[in-house]
Amino acid sequence: MSSVDVTNKHDGVLENGEAPPKRLPRLLGVAVGAVALAACILIPLMTDRPGLWGLIPIVTYAVLVLVGFNILLSTAFSSLLAITMAQLTIPEIGTLLTESLGSFIATIGLIIMLGAGLGAVARETGAAAALVQGIVNKVGVDTPGKVQIGIMLSSTVLVGSLGTLAGANAILAPIIIPIAARVKWSRPAVAAMIHTAGAAGLMIGPFTPPVVTVMGAADLTYFEYLYSAGLPMAATTFIVGFFSSRWVQKRTSDTDPYPAEDMGEATGAIAHPNATKHSVAAAWAFAGTIVALTVVGVMIKAGYTYAIIVMIVTAVMTALCGRMHPEPAVTAFTRGAASLIWLFFLFWLFNPLLVLVEESGAYEALLDGLNPTLQSAGPWPFLVLSLLIGWLAVPGAAVAQVVLIDKLLWPLAASIGVPPTAWAASLLGGSQIDWFGPLPNGDMIGQMGLARSTNLKMMLYNGWIVMAANLIVLCIMFAIL
Repeated sequence: MSSVDVTNKHDGVLENGEAPPKRLPRLLGVAVGAVALAACILIPLMTDRPGLWGLIPIVTYAVLVLVGFNILLSTAFSSLLAITMAQLTIPEIGTLLTESLGSFIATIGLIIMLGAGLGAVARETGAAAALVQGIVNKVGVDTPGKVQIGIMLSSTVLVGSLGTLAGANAILAPIIIPIAARVKWSRPAVAAMIHTAGAAGLMIGPFTPPVVTVMGAADLTYFEYLYSAGLPMAATTFIVGFFSSRWVQKRTSDTDPYPAEDMGEATGAIAHPNATKHSVAAAWAFAGTIVALTVVGVMIKAGYTYAIIVMIVTAVMTALCGRMHPEPAVTAFTRGAASLIWLFFLFWLFNPLLVLVEESGAYEALLDGLNPTLQSAGPWPFLVLSLLIGWLAVPGAAVAQVVLIDKLLWPLAASIGVPPTAWAASLLGGSQIDWFGPLPNGDMIGQMGLARSTNLKMMLYNGWIVMAANLIVLCIMFAIL
């Protein structure tokens, strides 16, 4: 699904301010929750091994999120269902929650929080804005083609560095909109540009939430992840998005242009009020530290937990070179991290759900039932099926989704000979393609808002084109890997 941006499920990030579900879906969710709770109370009285009945908490979680309930509350309630079915005592619940703090998915939540803290430091020092200025001005701003390349490269680099689609493009948009308006790019076309280019950045940034999660789940190094999953999907998304946004431009240049007030007065290079010598130094420190530590990480074959070191060291170097005093730097970092503490709680509460469903024997029973069919089908159909399950059937935060699909299906995937590289491609595709459709989503609408566009139809067309291209590429990759 979407990243959390971890701000939206696909950043591979979630906005924690969803609109409350409408009356009918709310009633459906309440009814499903009540039935599920009754079942979780009664089933342990009838059997010591629930088997497939152990999937009730996971199914309930999916229904609650699909009908629009707050994802954190849905996760907490579903974990409560699993605890009820397992008949844990209060001390056992405390032990499980304590152990969950050190789980894989909780660690990913911590990394995401640290990334938000780093992003806040990059914003406060002006490093992020200076980085965008440097890229766009280097490419040039005198023709529509150069402006498009500058915008898309800036979005990819910034999102890949900060690990958040919404947060990075929120920095980018006010800087690039005036120059885009002056060379007559339409609002829907700019929205398509930053959506696709930013999504590509989330797929290849060395420490973005989707990347570290898939690396950890498939047990791959960053280089292995790049060639097997990240680069093919990112390149497809960026290249197809480049031409798709031009297709959108042809159909909206006359009907949906930027108004004159968005064009500004400058006619040369992009300028920004925070562009001082300190912000430029901070930008060099920010980019240089990430690149250097990424190279070191590849050399030592570091795992996903290496991202914790990278986030902290990069924040320190950016603040130092940006001449930011320690106290405001720490305040900015903690304030940025605190903005996503709800997501850490989400992942912390999600782990007991995964653990208890596994202990119920549900996964084992499900795999026993599917095994004969999938064994005879072979790796390629299995990978396509797991991709479709992730894309269409499992809602929620992208990180949590990857962990759930990996926990559910990897044992069977390994047993039929699926290599970790192909599995990584399936996990990434299943968790990220729905950035682009088939239905409107928070990521899509958020990028429209940043670009000041209201043309949802064109945003959907752009998304469907990118989505179809990725599905074709992934099916080819499954046959090769």
